[in-house]
Amino acid sequence: MLLLSIDTSGGYSSICIIDDKYEIIAENNIVLNENKYLKELYSKALMQPSTLIFKQLDYILSGSGLNLDDIEGIAITLGPGSFTGIRVSLSIAKTLAYSLNLKIAGVESLYACAYSFINKSNNFYLTVIKEFIKDKFYFEIYKIENGTLEKFKGLETGSIKEISIFIDNLNIKSYFVYLGSRNKYNLDKNIQLINNNNEIEFEFFDSLRLAYFSGIIAINKFNNNKKNQSDFKYLAELSPVYVYSGGAF
Repeated sequence: MLLLSIDTSGGYSSICIIDDKYEIIAENNIVLNENKYLKELYSKALMQPSTLIFKQLDYILSGSGLNLDDIEGIAITLGPGSFTGIRVSLSIAKTLAYSLNLKIAGVESLYACAYSFINKSNNFYLTVIKEFIKDKFYFEIYKIENGTLEKFKGLETGSIKEISIFIDNLNIKSYFVYLGSRNKYNLDKNIQLINNNNEIEFEFFDSLRLAYFSGIIAINKFNNNKKNQSDFKYLAELSPVYVYSGGAF
C-alpha cells in the first residue's frame, strides 16, 4: 500500500509518501522559521498553513508520478505541539480520508519518537522530551520490552529539573530523547538547559523524521486491521493532543 503521512506539530510542515516496505517514495519538508520568504507570507497573512500543505502534496505527487487515487491510507501526527498547525493538518487529513474513503490513523508525536527506538535494545525505559514554553518541556515515559512499546507515564510538562525529580521518584533508570527542531537557536538553548542537569544523558531526534515514523505506525495498524475503508467513527473522534494549565487532554 501507499500511505500519505503529514506532520505539522512544530515550526515546520513535513509530508511524505511511504510504501508497506517502509520505503520513502516521496517527501517534502519545510522549516518555516528558516524560510524567510514563507515566514514573511505568514506574517502578512498572505499564505495559510492549509495552502502550504496542499502545495507540498501537489509537489510530491507530481514529482513521483502519482495521484491521490494511488493513496490507500493517511497518517497524521496529533501533537502535542503547534495548536494551529495540528488543527489545520488534521482537518485536511480528515477531509481526504472522508472524501476518498481512505483509512486514517492518528499518532501522538512523542509516541512516534519513542517508536523509533523500539529495536535499540531490550527492556529499558525511555523518556521523550519536547520543547513546550520558556524553560518547560512536554515529557512522556515509555517502557520498551522485547520489541514492544508501552506508555509507562502519560503526558506531563515540567522543567528539566522537575522531570529528573519525577523520574527519581519512580525509582527507575531511563534513557532520554530530546525531540526537537534543528533550528540552531532553539536547539542550542534547550541542549544547554538539559546539560545543566549532569545526571541526564540524552539523544537528539530530529522532528522532521516524525512523519516517517508516524507512517510506519499507521501501516502496522492497518495491516492488523484488514478493513479496506475508513472507520468513520474513529475519524470523527480523532482530535489533537493539547496541553492546558490543568494537564494534558
